[in-house]
Amino acid sequence: MLLKMQKASMVFTALSLSVFSAGQCLAQQNQWAATPAMQGLSSHGLHPDKPYLTPGDRTYLIGTQDGNFPDLGSHVKGEMGGLWLHPIKLVDGFWLKLTDAADKKESWLLQAKDFINYPYGNRFLYAPVLNGIDIERLQYCPQGKQGLIVRYTLRNASNRERHLHLDFVVKTDLSPVWFSKENNILDAPDTLQWDEASRMFTANDQQHPWFAAWGSSLPAIAHAEGVKTPIQTRGQGKAAATTYRLSLKAGETRTVSFVLAGSNQNRKDAVAACKELLKNGLQLLEEKKAHYVSILNRSMIDIPDKKLQLAYTWGKLNTEWLVCDLPSTGRFLGAGAVEYPWLFGCDNFYALQGVVETGDFSLAKSTLRAIKNVSEKVNGNGRIIHEMSTNGFVGNKGNSQETAQFPIAVWKVFQWTGDREFLEEMYPAVKKGIAWLLTEKDQNGNLFPEGYGIMEVKGLNAELIDVAVYTQQALEAASQMATLFKESAVQKDYTQKAALLKDRINTLFWDKEQGSYCDFYGSREQAMQTAKGAVEQLQAATASGQLNPATAERQQFYKTLLAKFTTLPEGTMKGWFTNKNWVISTPMETGIAPPDQAIRLLDKVHREHCGEYGPYLSAVEKQSMMTIATGVQAMAECQYGRIDQGLWYVDRIVQTFGRVLPGSISEMMPDYGCPVQAWTIYGLASPLVTMIFGINPDAVNRTITFAPNLPADWNKIQITNLPVGNIAITFGVMKKDRSLEYRLSTSKAGWFYTLRVKGLAGKKYLLNGKTRIAATDEIRFTGQSNRIVVFR
Repeated sequence: MLLKMQKASMVFTALSLSVFSAGQCLAQQNQWAATPAMQGLSSHGLHPDKPYLTPGDRTYLIGTQDGNFPDLGSHVKGEMGGLWLHPIKLVDGFWLKLTDAADKKESWLLQAKDFINYPYGNRFLYAPVLNGIDIERLQYCPQGKQGLIVRYTLRNASNRERHLHLDFVVKTDLSPVWFSKENNILDAPDTLQWDEASRMFTANDQQHPWFAAWGSSLPAIAHAEGVKTPIQTRGQGKAAATTYRLSLKAGETRTVSFVLAGSNQNRKDAVAACKELLKNGLQLLEEKKAHYVSILNRSMIDIPDKKLQLAYTWGKLNTEWLVCDLPSTGRFLGAGAVEYPWLFGCDNFYALQGVVETGDFSLAKSTLRAIKNVSEKVNGNGRIIHEMSTNGFVGNKGNSQETAQFPIAVWKVFQWTGDREFLEEMYPAVKKGIAWLLTEKDQNGNLFPEGYGIMEVKGLNAELIDVAVYTQQALEAASQMATLFKESAVQKDYTQKAALLKDRINTLFWDKEQGSYCDFYGSREQAMQTAKGAVEQLQAATASGQLNPATAERQQFYKTLLAKFTTLPEGTMKGWFTNKNWVISTPMETGIAPPDQAIRLLDKVHREHCGEYGPYLSAVEKQSMMTIATGVQAMAECQYGRIDQGLWYVDRIVQTFGRVLPGSISEMMPDYGCPVQAWTIYGLASPLVTMIFGINPDAVNRTITFAPNLPADWNKIQITNLPVGNIAITFGVMKKDRSLEYRLSTSKAGWFYTLRVKGLAGKKYLLNGKTRIAATDEIRFTGQSNRIVVFR
């Protein structure tokens, strides 16, 4: 993804720190986990024109929170909304018109007064129509099914029987996903067909086997093609209306269902999918609810900061909303809705860390498999792709840092799962990727791979800080893989290069005068080219040609840099601090920066590079902030024991919760870009699980190390039903006046645990009631239920 430079509050029931088995915890906390989030979050009608997502792993729907379907999005301009069954779009939208059969008065449902977002779907509440008809609309995309179910509940609040006609209007738009023209896949006009036997409409694209079908639980009494929709949308689709009769006695309430389904294979499949949803709609709703309850029940947290707890809980849900089960590729985590629902390398590097730390091992592994398989198919040389559209087209074969990030993500998944078969499957791709980085992308042999990194700034095709840092981490991860597979020569090579690269990053990339890591390492000529590229990019962004004061100031900054660079001798090689991009914090995020350098730069970033919601993407431009940059900064602070500072950044993310979409956080902070973004889970889960709870597993050896770090004003924390390897754990910490109490329960025996407590050596502690004196700062123990009290 080109990095786009471009309240609600709920109180959760407190969890006890009593010791349960994981199974007991799951049973006893079921109600706690399910009830609050499953009740949904309301927009209170504040954002009628903002988008929402009705999630599903095969289909999903995007419209606006007033219940309408205007043209949305930019990648396929105006076409990112509507109902999607990747790799195709099915319909632009649907609308309901009610007509009183007696007096012929009619009313379109166009302006919902409230929108309620649930984990499993959405509800729209409408003001009464036709003198006493109350209506609400519930919609959901069943798991694994090729369609959408829409349920309208109508209540006759008047004192007389009412006879209504319901016109359900659908505008088709069978069309391809982004990057289709490059494959010579071109949209064609749709055609409509009424099936008298099934009493439903079908539609198909004239040039492709793309089909949509829709029908209702009510018997149809009329149908019409070529009708006018209340909102005009672009595209080559067609609109049709089906009329149904509904009678309501005084005070009676009835629910009617409409179903939209599709296929990118044939009409028969689309009709079959439609019929299945009509037949099993309620059962599929209960199954979808149960699916989301299982997500809520997994890796539950109880912490003093209830806003963060709420954001974390919905962050797990947001992640599941972006899962795509694509038959041609497999099951993977898409990057974001509305604009980026397809497969990305970089985005998943961050997102999958949060995914595995919150226990969805299956999704993490299947996503990495998809990335590996697609990369091998299109590149074949170890390079990891940047993005693949759902039609299979790879628009960017990979920026350099993505190949470095892949081994790190693979190793993270292995640490949590202990799945040796998965690691064996990934290991050849890991070795091939490292070879590509250190040969083809390292022409001068200095261990700094060349190429674009995360930021993709024009002219910044150089030896970048993020590429170097993640390559160093990739070498460390791969060396551990080589040890496991008994490849001693490979292990030695990787270990030596990792150590050398770490030293070079901390010397050649470090600018002592600036107190910062540099954006890139290279020659004076490269630095001049980068400054020129920045000026050109700023000029291109000014559509009118008239510079605004902020743009003019930034252009002057780069022009001043350019003049400074010209005074240096030709061929000067050094680190260059040109863009002040947020990735200068990656040495701290990964913990490879020496503490003195790390603390100096952490303070500098907070003092000089931050806006209201965290680091600017570029501290020169000082405009855009993103959840990923803020999440990385939180991890960077926590790596050096600065938990309260790290939590400050996490809180910046939390403050944007629900700003656009109830229950979600926008990628661009505080309230624009994709309203649902995969990598946001990194900034919510990773600081909590790995730094505050301090959980670091080695699942293949059935060991877990706990090194918790509670923020200064937190007195207790607990995480419940957290999967690690083949067990689930519940772990809690409680501060008391003179002691710290740690409790751990697990679902199975046979695992080994280490608790690290700074300054413990020589102090008294209790392990399951028995008094002991600590020889070191570590306590080793085993068993399914443990209580440790450390006296302060």
